[in-house]
Amino acid sequence: MAASAASLKEKYQRILDAAVEVIAENGYFNSPVSAIAARAGVADGTIYLYFKSKDDVLRTAIDASFNRFHQQVLEQFETITDPREQLLYIAQVHLDTSTADRNMAILMQTEVRQSARFIAEFSHHHLVKYIQLVREVIRRGQSQGIFRKDVSDGIVAHCMFGAIDELLSSAVFTGRIYDAKTTAAQVLNVLLNGITSGREHAS
Repeated sequence: MAASAASLKEKYQRILDAAVEVIAENGYFNSPVSAIAARAGVADGTIYLYFKSKDDVLRTAIDASFNRFHQQVLEQFETITDPREQLLYIAQVHLDTSTADRNMAILMQTEVRQSARFIAEFSHHHLVKYIQLVREVIRRGQSQGIFRKDVSDGIVAHCMFGAIDELLSSAVFTGRIYDAKTTAAQVLNVLLNGITSGREHAS
């Protein structure tokens, strides 16, 4: 029984991985269920034993990717307590998705980002969770006197997401490879300190 359950779980994951690969390569509308099944090494009908539709496969794959991101961040927050370091870690993990799972990064920047339907149905609640996570860190830093209290935590969170999302878009469409740790530090440096030089501040 255990072997059977493991086999079912492995087949389920193969279908998810295959869907992300095929859709990233060909686009959502040019990726029939038969192509996903062929890549996964299963019969077409097998997919419908696990998922209601192609939309359901894609939704599940996106949900799994975002859930892994949030779980990884929350686990690290148990040991990373400084709000600045927490923001840096969020940015680094976010940027790292372009190399850690390139097919998902392509899918998110092409299919999801450019489709109002996908944004509404699949990714909106994940974006809300991301923004809320950053806002909580900002508010924590404000309460500790680390961050200015006269700035909106919501605006800061959207600025951070937007900057990293644009870098990921550049990585996908141009093939540019970013060092996640270095680039995250640059993004946070600009976000927290701005671009005004020390000399200008002194004057």
